[in-house]
Amino acid sequence: MFTHFLLTDQESESVSSALEVMILAPMVIAMRVPNVMYELATPWHASGGRRGGEGEKAVIEKTAVMVESFGVVHTEMLNTWTEMTTSAMRGELPNVAKVSRSMQDISDAGLAPVAKRVRANYKRLKSRAA
Repeated sequence: MFTHFLLTDQESESVSSALEVMILAPMVIAMRVPNVMYELATPWHASGGRRGGEGEKAVIEKTAVMVESFGVVHTEMLNTWTEMTTSAMRGELPNVAKVSRSMQDISDAGLAPVAKRVRANYKRLKSRAA
C-alpha cells in the first residue's frame, strides 16, 4: 500500500508533515478500529483484565496532542505578531512573502505534534500486527 511513505528522520525534513499525516492517519485508524471493536465486544478480557487498552490510549493521546498543538500554534502566532509589530514600528510595509511564510510556519508548527504521534502509532501498531 502506501507504506513507502513512512519516512526516516532525515527524509521527513524535506516532506510536509501534512502529507505524512494524510497518508498514515487512515492507516492508523484502520489498524486501531479492530482493537477498539474487540474491546467493546469483550470488555471483560479485551485488555487482559485491566482497564484501558487501545480505546483509552486513543482518547488520552488525542487530548494530549491537541493541547500540545494549541500551545505550539499560540507560541508561533505570538512570534509572528511580535515580528510584524516590530517591523511596523520601524516603518516597514508588510511583505506578502514574509506573511505567507509566517502562516506556513504556524500551520507546520501545529501539525508537527500530530505527525509525530501518527508516525509513532503507525510503527507501534504495525509491529503488533506482524
